[in-house]
Amino acid sequence: MRQLLFIVLIFIGTFGCNNPTETTSALSYFDLKGFIDQQIVELNKRKPLVSKQMSVGADKEVLNTTQIDWAKELELFLKADLNKQAYQLSYDVSQPASTSYVYTLKQGENLPVKLLKITLDGVSKKPSSVEATLKEENQLFESEKKLLLTCTMRPEGIWLIKTYEISGFQHLTLTDKKTFSVKGEIK
Repeated sequence: MRQLLFIVLIFIGTFGCNNPTETTSALSYFDLKGFIDQQIVELNKRKPLVSKQMSVGADKEVLNTTQIDWAKELELFLKADLNKQAYQLSYDVSQPASTSYVYTLKQGENLPVKLLKITLDGVSKKPSSVEATLKEENQLFESEKKLLLTCTMRPEGIWLIKTYEISGFQHLTLTDKKTFSVKGEIK
């Protein structure tokens, strides 16, 4: 069981986005980092029960636990934040509805975050869903990660993550393509 968890963490972290971590003082895009940081603090404080499904290729595992390092668990969502110096002016922004933002990487740009879509709750104006596609490729490897996070108002009046999902593949030039996924539901 621990081996599969370790392998999934390696797949998610290995060849991760080498995003510059420096943010700008004025935010050009939605503050995803600020939102995820708040969620990490709240989840670490509450230590909710999480039903977690993990898979690498055909190997699958289900785990119910309260022992999650939320900073590591949500790390890729932090990497999808667009408010970095190197990302300024690299995305087309559309707002198909007053409660959603879609950021698409401009043609000719080469950054790992290809798409970021944030849908806001109509009442609270907080994210009800976050979707992102991160992709990297070079001569040695190709990697793609699709991220999905949903949030809801909890009975105790706290806006909190309900589900999160990270799925994708990693393909090294000399090996077969490996698929992986992590799905978590906060109880």
